[in-house]
Amino acid sequence: MTVAVLAPVLLATSFAIEKIRDDARESALRGLRETVRATALTVDRDVHGSLSALKVLGNSETLNDRDFEKFYKQAAALNQLPDVWTLLFDQTGAQVVNSLLPYGTPAPSPSELGRVTQVIASQKPVVTEVFVGPTSRKMLTTLYAPAAAAGGQSFVVAQAVSLDYWKKAALHGALPPSWIVAVIDRNGNFISRSHKSEQYLGKQARPELVSAALASPEGLIRHLTLEGIESYDAFMHSSLTGWTIAVAAPVALVEQAAANAVYLSLLGIGAALLVAIGAVVLFGRRFITAINSAHSAAAALGRGESPQPTNTPVSELGELNCALVNAGALLQTERSSRLAAEAERERLLQNETLARETAQAENHAKDQFLAMLGHELRNPLAAISGAAALLETAGPDKDRAHRYLDIINRQNKHLTHIVNDLLDVSRLMAGKIMLERCPLNLADCVVSCVDALRITDRAQGYVIDIHSTPVWVNADWARIEQIVNNLITNALKFSPAASKIEVLVAANAGTAVVTVRDPGAGMPSDLLQRVFEPFFQGPAPVNRLQSGMGIGLALVRQLVTLHGGKVQASSSGLGQGSTFSFSLPAIAVPPAQQTAQTAQAVQTVQTDKRKQAAPLPVIRKIVYVEDNADARGTLAELLRMFDYQVTEVTDGASTLPAVRAVKPDLVLMDIGLPDMDGYAVARGLRADPFTCTVPLIALTGYGQIRDKEAAALSGFDAHLVKPVDPDELVATIEGVLGRWAAAPSG
Repeated sequence: MTVAVLAPVLLATSFAIEKIRDDARESALRGLRETVRATALTVDRDVHGSLSALKVLGNSETLNDRDFEKFYKQAAALNQLPDVWTLLFDQTGAQVVNSLLPYGTPAPSPSELGRVTQVIASQKPVVTEVFVGPTSRKMLTTLYAPAAAAGGQSFVVAQAVSLDYWKKAALHGALPPSWIVAVIDRNGNFISRSHKSEQYLGKQARPELVSAALASPEGLIRHLTLEGIESYDAFMHSSLTGWTIAVAAPVALVEQAAANAVYLSLLGIGAALLVAIGAVVLFGRRFITAINSAHSAAAALGRGESPQPTNTPVSELGELNCALVNAGALLQTERSSRLAAEAERERLLQNETLARETAQAENHAKDQFLAMLGHELRNPLAAISGAAALLETAGPDKDRAHRYLDIINRQNKHLTHIVNDLLDVSRLMAGKIMLERCPLNLADCVVSCVDALRITDRAQGYVIDIHSTPVWVNADWARIEQIVNNLITNALKFSPAASKIEVLVAANAGTAVVTVRDPGAGMPSDLLQRVFEPFFQGPAPVNRLQSGMGIGLALVRQLVTLHGGKVQASSSGLGQGSTFSFSLPAIAVPPAQQTAQTAQAVQTVQTDKRKQAAPLPVIRKIVYVEDNADARGTLAELLRMFDYQVTEVTDGASTLPAVRAVKPDLVLMDIGLPDMDGYAVARGLRADPFTCTVPLIALTGYGQIRDKEAAALSGFDAHLVKPVDPDELVATIEGVLGRWAAAPSG
């Protein structure tokens, strides 16, 4: 009924609205065209005025007399600085007068010969496009006019007009703020623009506007402006300059009048609809109430909720509501079952993912531990193997034989220490370690351990500073030394050379506390939580390869716990150093007989001082790079016995200078150097023009396939794994030297 009543009204209204819209649009567009014509007249008036002034200047007697200084004063009177100034050019295009500059200022190089020649030849004025002035560095347009004085063939008078002037001259203050007024030169570049002039002056106008202006002297187009606003754009050419003047008005503004009529009509239609709806509500309330009830039940069912039963005056819709309520109950039961199944599946998936990640992490830790164990075992084995080979050739020379035996003994002790650590971890995890406790002065024990460490190769170049206060504990002297040794060794490992390691022993609230503080690599918070786990290792310090097996700190925690103490680690972050401390229950100073027992225990666990091997005589020509003194000494001596001249180098940084100085036939190099890895040293040798042709052999404790591939990629010619058989070593050296000798030179 509503449609039947309103349909004729709507049809008539639509025709009326269309008529109003068309009339309003045409009126606005007429105003747009009139604005374009007015703007064009304004531009032509200014140009015509400037040409008239130039014509007067061109007739000045000062040009006949070549009195350019007086002409400069006349020209300066026309200036509208900083936007308008006058120039005078001679027939060569040279600038004679520029009223923008003080008189006598040296003129720039002639750059206007073409235009000057054109003006003198045609005796007609010329108006330029937009360009950057050579003196002012501003964007300009220039008006050139022939000077009638001096025969009419000698000078051209010009007026430079900056784009700032045209912006002010071409704008109309009475225009709506959303209208855009623009002046465009013959090349399509903006001379003036009322909106965003700083951004667009001197740049191209919209292509469709430029194309339309080239095709017709005046017209109207509908397009998007540079701001992306759909607008009507009226344009026309200036007959005096050839420029295009354009005025753009937003389509929305042009059609505002029609829109107002549409709004009024819509208000009327809306009022009529409200009346119709009121009638429908009045006569259909019962039906609508029933439909709303069914709608609410269906919506609740769609959201997965249980619909609420309601009574409706329409029996059919009441039955529908009852059916929806029953369906909601079934849906809720099914949803609960599904959620329970999904939760169970998610729990099982999380457990499986956690188990898989744990297994992968444990497998990675195992692989890393086995690799590090192989590396730690191969270094002493290499030294023992080399010393044993040398013992076979030592003959009656007892001093040499004694030296090689010392090497074997030291490396054997090192191997024993590694194996003992592994066994200690195993026994600690199994709970089979028994402590031999006795009263001891913890300060004496720590001082003894530090003194022993100071003379080892590991502590060379470091300062270990100890501050101790006597404090007694009931502990196993050997295990306490093991704890302190592991903590200090860990501090040395992660601290740069020449660092100061601080060791503190003090009593605190009934406990004895030992603190080891280093200025080294430091640790993030996530690493602090795992640092005492067996076989776990943090990232290696910069310029150092990973070393150790990750059991030292695990032993520390187990042994401290076995003594009834606590151990902890702290760090302010990466590069901020680390602090490790452990505390044990303190006891009173024991009687004299117990002190004697402690002294006996101290004497039992004292360790021998390591000795520095004496340098061996140099006989033949290989640079051997190895940081392990024993391994380096034995293998170097072995190579000398095979008539090679050996130069020993202890670190990566010294390798390149040594190779340059010695000019060896071959370089034999370890990979795990203290300051940088052997791969980086090899790449440096290959990159240096003086050392790039020296053969390289890697001799290392890293023997996995990826290590051999890394060696080949870094420029090594061969890869040997410690300990190496002397015959295999010599055969490899000779094979590499032979291949290099047979290779084409250059």
